[in-house]
Amino acid sequence: MVTAVRRPAALALFVLVLGAALLFDGLVAASIPHFKSPILNALVGTINPIGSGVTLLVVCVALAVMSRRIRRPRLHDAACISALAFASAGLIEFSLKHLVGRPRPDAALASAGVLGPSFAPDIDSFPSGHATSVFAVATIFAAYYPRLRWPLYALAAAIALGRVYLARHYVSDIIAGAALGTIVAACLYRHRQALPGGITLEASADRSD
Repeated sequence: MVTAVRRPAALALFVLVLGAALLFDGLVAASIPHFKSPILNALVGTINPIGSGVTLLVVCVALAVMSRRIRRPRLHDAACISALAFASAGLIEFSLKHLVGRPRPDAALASAGVLGPSFAPDIDSFPSGHATSVFAVATIFAAYYPRLRWPLYALAAAIALGRVYLARHYVSDIIAGAALGTIVAACLYRHRQALPGGITLEASADRSD
């Protein structure tokens, strides 16, 4: 009963937050240049590559291979499901961004608003791919390693906000991406026992490998 109430409430909250972000997207984007600094430039430049699809895929695959060799089943399962969550959420994100066709803040057509289906360069702002990917991976690892939940989500949020700082996305883009990545990852984690490939770890996430 509680879950049945929470889901609509969470959906309503998301819609409200996304709607508010859409209203202030332009204002935030216009304000970013006033907050530019060498320190923030260096910080964002350092963490931004972590959110790229190639980086996350390499990290997940490397962790899956390494953990299998050193017999760390929890880390192995987390890496495997993270890779699946990243790929699944990424596929949805890729489809949505080309269906919506929203110009990026730094694009020549930024003031044109949503243009609709398009595969043109820089007409793919909504939702953010970086936000989708990092929140998908963070959600899985947070489920397996609860003590790291806040550092993981803090890093994911920093990477996502960095995309706004770089004028590659609007705030609403990263909110939508974060929600998409989190939801897909949570669904996969909940049904992990039914996944192909033998994801059968039954132990508590708090237990050491």
